[in-house]
Amino acid sequence: MSLKIRVPARLKALFTGVALSKKSIDAITEKATVGLTDESTDEEIDVVLNARNEVWSFDEQRKFDDYQAGKVSKDAADKEAARLKAIADGKPEPVEIDPNETKTEKMLRLMMEKLEKQDQAIAAMNGEKVTNTRKDQLTKILENTPDAFKNKAIKDFNRMKFDTDDEFNDYLTETENDAADFVQEQSNAGLGVDTPAAGFGKKTGEKEVSPEMKELIAERTAQAAAKTAQNT
Repeated sequence: MSLKIRVPARLKALFTGVALSKKSIDAITEKATVGLTDESTDEEIDVVLNARNEVWSFDEQRKFDDYQAGKVSKDAADKEAARLKAIADGKPEPVEIDPNETKTEKMLRLMMEKLEKQDQAIAAMNGEKVTNTRKDQLTKILENTPDAFKNKAIKDFNRMKFDTDDEFNDYLTETENDAADFVQEQSNAGLGVDTPAAGFGKKTGEKEVSPEMKELIAERTAQAAAKTAQNT
């Protein structure tokens, strides 16, 4: 039988309960086979293993293996935690550096990291530009609404995220309709946007309702009149 099978078997038999890692068993076996042959007896193998145990006990080897396993597990957990934190913070994932990388590999890695940072900076700038453009569009349709309505709409917008232009356009249309409904309700109540309304901060002589808003209000009024006519 091959020494690579017999040495681990004798190790297990001699030192019962000492659970070593496969890496350690392979290393011990490799060294123990020096000077032995497949024809060596179990006693000859035991002499080699006992001599190794005197130099550094297999129990101490086991403790070292446990420490190494714990360290590997902790390092993996720390790397995963750092990766998840980077994702949550919107930052690039930490790069795991190969300790054996060549100068060329290091140069290419640093170049790729630089390009990735530039891409992220450009994406952030573009994202900010899109947000500002959308905010300008929203502010425009709100310019003739009371301050309370306008401020709430803008606050809601700042908390929202739109993945596509279609999503934002739908939101803009809904907000424009809501604004028209609100102005119409104020008008029906006899408050109007040109007269002071408690809590809204409007003053006499402010800019009149825009043509677009008037059109929406007229449309709402016509729809309400039609519904009233159907019910009578």
